[in-house]
Amino acid sequence: MPNYLIAIINKMNIYNYLKSNQFSLFLSLLFFYPSIRLLIIGSEHSSALSILVGLFPKFLFVLILSGAFFKIIKDKDRKTHLLDKLVFAYFLYNVLTGCYLAHDLKAAIYGFQLTYLPMLGYFVCSYYWDKKVDLERLFYRFFQVLVLIAVLGLIIYFIFPGVHLYFHKLANGDKPIVMAFKGFIRMTSILWTPVVFAMLMLCAFCYWTYRYFKSGNIFELLYSLITVNAIFFSVSRGPMISSFVALLLLMILCKNGKYKLILAGVLILELLIFYLFAPQFTELMKWFFVSSKQTATLEETNTRVNLWREVMNSVKHNPMGLGLGKAGHVAVQLFPPGTKGVSRASTDGWYFKLMIETGISALVMYLSLGLVFFIKMIRYLRMHTLDFVGVIFVIFVTTGLVNLVSNALDFYLFSYFYWFLLGFFVFKLKQESR
Repeated sequence: MPNYLIAIINKMNIYNYLKSNQFSLFLSLLFFYPSIRLLIIGSEHSSALSILVGLFPKFLFVLILSGAFFKIIKDKDRKTHLLDKLVFAYFLYNVLTGCYLAHDLKAAIYGFQLTYLPMLGYFVCSYYWDKKVDLERLFYRFFQVLVLIAVLGLIIYFIFPGVHLYFHKLANGDKPIVMAFKGFIRMTSILWTPVVFAMLMLCAFCYWTYRYFKSGNIFELLYSLITVNAIFFSVSRGPMISSFVALLLLMILCKNGKYKLILAGVLILELLIFYLFAPQFTELMKWFFVSSKQTATLEETNTRVNLWREVMNSVKHNPMGLGLGKAGHVAVQLFPPGTKGVSRASTDGWYFKLMIETGISALVMYLSLGLVFFIKMIRYLRMHTLDFVGVIFVIFVTTGLVNLVSNALDFYLFSYFYWFLLGFFVFKLKQESR
């Protein structure tokens, strides 16, 4: 065969590979973006270079959106589900209302790109044009990458802690490194933030636990253990508690008692080893339970509780909302302390942040939308054996729990992944109806 034909075939194979794995590749590439960004511009936020570098993930996502749009338009067999209409109504209401209330174009743009741009990933997946697609295969490689990220986190944490310190200095200058309590640094892997890392590890734990319960494969058991340990060393309380909930839900959905006992036994044995041989384990667990109790009982000495009280006072005076970009992490980034008409305290609870930006009505809409998703998932699971939709369901429930104490749907990378998953769930429903 002539060399030029071989070259053409190779290019076609590469193109087909990129096309069929675009979601996993997009999400996997974003893992390395925080490190690249810090190496190029450090903690700078206002320079032209920082803006250009900051647009890179959005540019990749817009490429996916553009390609999907033309594919969807050409798809004569596309179907619209009730959930598509509800998600679109929720999206449209929040964007239009939020922009109107903000009276600040820059804040509205930042708020949109953080919270609502990733939502468009839902429609890419819900209207996915390849009706023969294997739902799970599209994300299998990404879940493998999540294990790699967990392993990198463990290596940096225990063998090369100086790497963590170096990137922390690039991002935060001389500010103290994030600790759970005095002397216990939280694991971040190459994302350099424990909360985002923990949320992604929670998703990986859900997936590999499901895979082990289905197959009994020893490597998938190992992946499950690696990711749950990554959650533990991140010391992120929301994902830690939610991982226990995820395990319970998967055990309820799984019918194989043998594999459930093996995993539970290994986890109990590991906790016993930590208790006997890790001097800081008892102190860490004491800190974890005390701080969680303070949050749950709304003690005034807890920092997060004080932030919640400040947010609720803002909601009381602004029940219609302050507008996009006037709350959460965007508000902290764009506005100095004491700025009127802005809530810098709404960084520790998605539901609070939603009310601050677009009002109590937006929260009611979101909870109603979530309830419809929950009911549809429960109905699907009652009619089928445990499959990938079970993983989506567990991630959906645990994310809702984490949102009580964190703005999980604003987390870098995770927000794209979350809306991709919900879109694929509806895509699965459309497949079923055919």
